Amino acid sequence: MDNLLETVALIRRQSELQIRLQNSRGTAVATEREFEATRRRLANHPHALNAVLQTAQALRRPPETISASEVEEWECSN
Repeated sequence: MDNLLETVALIRRQSELQIRLQNSRGTAVATEREFEATRRRLANHPHALNAVLQTAQALRRPPETISASEVEEWECSN
């Protein structure tokens, strides 16, 4: 459960950072570094990441809108 909660938070953070990078003008070195660090942390939880992505696909929603409880509910129903 802890991995799932962390993964959901990291996906949301990654989405926020990606939007910030897309909207920034000029260089955003600190944001880019944080974005890459977030991606590395997500890579540490491949099973939880896969579960979130599969749930998002099944619910036809973006991954950053999925909660840990929705992942657990979806996994239990399958």
